[in-house]
Amino acid sequence: MQKDTKILIIGAGAFGTSTAYHLSQRGYTSIRVLDRYPPPSCEAASTDISKIIRSDYNEPLYARLGLESIEAWSSWDLFKGLYKVPGWILSANNLSVPFVEGSIETCTRLGVKGLEVLTPEKIRERFPVITGEMDGWNINVWNPTAGWAKAGEALERMARATMGRGVEYISGDKGYVRKLQFKNGECAGAITADGSVYEADIVVLATGAWTPSLVDLQGQLTAKGHSVAHIKLTPAETEHYSKLPIVDNLELGYFFPPQEDGTFKLAHSQFITNTRRDSTSGITTSIPHTFVQSPGDKIPVEIERTMRRNLRRVLPELADRQFSYMRLCWDADTADRHFLVTPHPNHKKLFLAAGGSAHGFKFLPVIGKYVADLMEGQLEESIRKVWQWRAGQVQTARNLAHLDPETELNDLTGWKAPTSKL
Repeated sequence: MQKDTKILIIGAGAFGTSTAYHLSQRGYTSIRVLDRYPPPSCEAASTDISKIIRSDYNEPLYARLGLESIEAWSSWDLFKGLYKVPGWILSANNLSVPFVEGSIETCTRLGVKGLEVLTPEKIRERFPVITGEMDGWNINVWNPTAGWAKAGEALERMARATMGRGVEYISGDKGYVRKLQFKNGECAGAITADGSVYEADIVVLATGAWTPSLVDLQGQLTAKGHSVAHIKLTPAETEHYSKLPIVDNLELGYFFPPQEDGTFKLAHSQFITNTRRDSTSGITTSIPHTFVQSPGDKIPVEIERTMRRNLRRVLPELADRQFSYMRLCWDADTADRHFLVTPHPNHKKLFLAAGGSAHGFKFLPVIGKYVADLMEGQLEESIRKVWQWRAGQVQTARNLAHLDPETELNDLTGWKAPTSKL
């Protein structure tokens, strides 16, 4: 690519913003980013008060990228003050046990220090703040090098730094892409909600959970949401729970130490789909239903009950506390949990950068480097093969995270506000 190539990036989440950042660092001078919302895009999976930063993977590629990202989180001035390292306990109940076992093996081979396999009794002994029975925590590994980042702030900082290098961000209806534009089989740009047409030499589609409703991906991506809630703690409680590590059972949910303002975050690992027909593209697929669009909605009753039951297993004294905030956090999952970072095989000049599969944010500092490498034709061949277009591929691996079957939103109850229209 020439440095003045007109590059259009659709989506300002982790993949899109990191790609814009790295392309601008490489001297590209005509980059435009479109998103429905200004940075940090409020519906992006990445825009959150916290996201886990770790290298625990049974797949060596992501363990390696995790270590590379941790180095960036730790050392870049861009992220100063945003990265915390309380350590974490990675756990599984049943289906995710092979993933945890494989993560221990991979991290050990890569030389990660301080890994320990702990029983629930040992966890309570080391972290007295944890008082629950931890039933269902059937395999647990302590990793003192894992932490979390203030995700929304990090995304906004990277976007601001990118704009400071001349990259144009456009939001509102002018940035809300509803349709890709094609000419002679090539992707030539995009059309937004207000009818604006943006032409480009190269288009990068980085729209996360909305990607499969914009272009037919032959089932490679599925939009899935998981439930997040906050509990507001008192100053005394905030101090008490500050000694909590990150606790993450891949099947029973995860819990963060509280923020400075007393916000305690928990989430559920059960994924939700929302199968509908997109009115513009005509594609029938799972399409995100967010509380930004429907602010009166809330987490389904069945999910909230399960979240409270799981919280009782770890911190029973908080299990009945009021939720001060709730969200369905949507991402695009692949069947094999590998990213989909690839040229579109049928539409020249269109690149896909999606498939975060509920683990993409931690790579915010570096993922754009690899997308840029792909666009320049210099991505490592081993990575290119893993992230390539793979429609029709049958997934049989049983050592993946999040193997619980998802549930359709409309099969759940109590989430829809009286005036909400789905």
